[in-house]
Amino acid sequence: MTTDLYCLLALALWSIVLNHVPAIARVSAAQSPIAWGLGNRDTVPEVKPWVGRADRAQRNHHDNLAMIMAVILIAQVSGQADAVTASASIALLGCRVLHGITYIFGIPTLRSLSYAASIGALGVIVWRILT
Repeated sequence: MTTDLYCLLALALWSIVLNHVPAIARVSAAQSPIAWGLGNRDTVPEVKPWVGRADRAQRNHHDNLAMIMAVILIAQVSGQADAVTASASIALLGCRVLHGITYIFGIPTLRSLSYAASIGALGVIVWRILT
C-alpha cells in the first residue's frame, strides 16, 4: 500500500474521532446519560460552545472527505502517485487533523490556515495527476 493510501485510511479513521467527540459530549451532558444515549435523542442537552464547533468540524471533514478520496484514488489508479503526491498526502493529513483540532478548540486563524494548506496539498496532487 502506498503512502497516499495510508494517509487516506488515516483520514477515514479520523472521521470516527470527529463523529464521537460531540456525541460523547452530549451524552455526558444529558440528565440521564444512558437513557439519552440509547434513546431517540428527541431533546438535545445544553452543551458548551466547543461541542457545536466539534459538530461543524465533523461536517467540514465529511464534506471534504469525498473530494479528497476521489483525488487520491485517481492519482493511484492513473499511476500518477509518486513521492510528490505522497508528501502532499502527508501534508494533507496533517492539515486536516490540525483543522479539526483547531476548529474544536476555537482557534480561528490557525484553523483557516490549516484548511487553506490542505486545499493547497490537494492541489499539488491534482497537479501531479494532470502533468
